[in-house]
Amino acid sequence: MSFIWPAALVGLLLVPLAAAAYVVVGRRTTSSPQRATLGAGYGDVTALGWKRHLAPALGLLALCALLLGLARPQATVEVPELRSTVMLVFDTSQSMVADDLEPTRLDAAKAAATSFVEDQPDSVEIGIVSFGSSGAITLRPSDDRTAVLSSIDRLQAAGGTSLNEGLFAGLSAIAESPIIYLPDEAGDVNIPPVDFGGFGSAIIVLFSDGEDTTEQSPAPLAELAASNGIRIYPVGLGSTDGTVIELDGFSLSTALNEASLQELAERSNGTYFQVETVDELAAVTDTIDQDLQLNEEQLELTSVFGVGALSLIALAALASMRLKGRML
Repeated sequence: MSFIWPAALVGLLLVPLAAAAYVVVGRRTTSSPQRATLGAGYGDVTALGWKRHLAPALGLLALCALLLGLARPQATVEVPELRSTVMLVFDTSQSMVADDLEPTRLDAAKAAATSFVEDQPDSVEIGIVSFGSSGAITLRPSDDRTAVLSSIDRLQAAGGTSLNEGLFAGLSAIAESPIIYLPDEAGDVNIPPVDFGGFGSAIIVLFSDGEDTTEQSPAPLAELAASNGIRIYPVGLGSTDGTVIELDGFSLSTALNEASLQELAERSNGTYFQVETVDELAAVTDTIDQDLQLNEEQLELTSVFGVGALSLIALAALASMRLKGRML
């Protein structure tokens, strides 16, 4: 729990002062030749024992609650997202036809993505991107589930792999201004700020085996995503031991490259998942689904402390009336 106005907590010093004052007054009262009496028919106040302190104790607790309320306490709570955006980015390079994830890496990703889409509420808009040597925006974020599922179903494997192009297309699909590369004198890439408008809380789910056939690093794009609150969830498909695929009469070796995908997750504050079975892939989409629909927010608790203080005051008054026959 934190406080918006922590300086108001200084007022809590009044509580021990009030308690000390009560003790001093109480001792003087009980030691006086004319001992305090209760209301008519109630007798000597000291006859109540510890019960005579109940109402003052409740009053002090009420004072604490009021002073804490003045400091405007707040707590971090998880609440459902009212609206979210998800970009499903599919590696459709030739290596995705490998069958170390049955029936193939791409088909398994398509099946998991289909299940994920079908589980989402209408408030979640979903877009589709495919990439091989270049990236293509198949569908911009939409709540049309038929269009989303059709876009996934049409995906086919071909060409090489460029993680940079896939991430570029995924971010471009939700950006409200162009993404521009500005290489500096050292050859490093700088990307000016990009306006993502209402898509600043989007997530990108990247299905890939991580085998990049280009030398262009997607790291600057991952950092751009992170600076705008966009998380990347790379899903590594296949096994690190690899397998061999037949393409146009040639045998090609292909294996999961986790390092490139892990870097994307780290740079964007996302999470990397590695899967080798269909069941593991289903569990991953369930995890992403939970992250998508819960968002941390600061909830102010001032009213809670106010109601608590009033309730304690009411209890103190009731206790005093029952025990002493008067309000004080």
